[in-house]
Amino acid sequence: MDNTSITYDRNLFADNLTRLMKENRERQIDIARLLGVSKSTVSAYCSGAQMPRMDKLEQLAHHFGVTRGELLGEAPESPRIEEDKPASPIVPLYEALNERGQSELIRYGRYLVQQPEYKAGREPEKIVTIKHYLVPAAAGYASPIEGEDYENIPLDPSAPVGADFCITVRGDSMEPFIPDGSLVYVRRGAALQEFEVGVFFVDGDVYCKQWCVDYGGTLHLLSANPVRQDANISISRDSGRSCICFGKVLLDHRLPPPSYY
Repeated sequence: MDNTSITYDRNLFADNLTRLMKENRERQIDIARLLGVSKSTVSAYCSGAQMPRMDKLEQLAHHFGVTRGELLGEAPESPRIEEDKPASPIVPLYEALNERGQSELIRYGRYLVQQPEYKAGREPEKIVTIKHYLVPAAAGYASPIEGEDYENIPLDPSAPVGADFCITVRGDSMEPFIPDGSLVYVRRGAALQEFEVGVFFVDGDVYCKQWCVDYGGTLHLLSANPVRQDANISISRDSGRSCICFGKVLLDHRLPPPSYY
């Protein structure tokens, strides 16, 4: 196969790719893994600086369920004139039947048009999904969110707008606001104000906590449940420990600071 880049409007392709990624909640790293290329290559696709090879383009079109022309922004084909349409097979079938057979054919046809799955022009409803990380990553211990341990589940219509993934909370340290077993939705890269709830990666474990920084610069990951202060985590500046915030937990209201803090 020719490995040279195909020549099309790069900016139009970049706009279409970016739109499809947003609609399907895909990140550049997800596309990079799909195509077997680097994230910087996908970034070049999205900026219009580079076009993919033909085989990668076909892979993208198949992944998003669109045609290559739709992905590239090509003009749609002109509709075929009526003379080009193949003759319907129903007429010769009908004429080959006797009167009783014709009645049966009509009766069954009327039955079929009443069935939703057989009606012309009906497209299957697109199910919007979201990544659900399988290892509980909440008010206890878990594995890094950046791994591959996730499944795509249907997005609940009542889910908060802007969520990038969801996790299942295990443990009681965030009760009563986030009960054990709750599904919480998280937005990556969202700015957290003090005492808001986030998902944090510390020393190989993942926690769902409120946060704050004291006057000495020590980071505190706090339990909302006052009886679970034993689950709090404090990280001083000179501790050598690292803390990564995976995102903001989207709640229907802002939690107050813990009553004991």
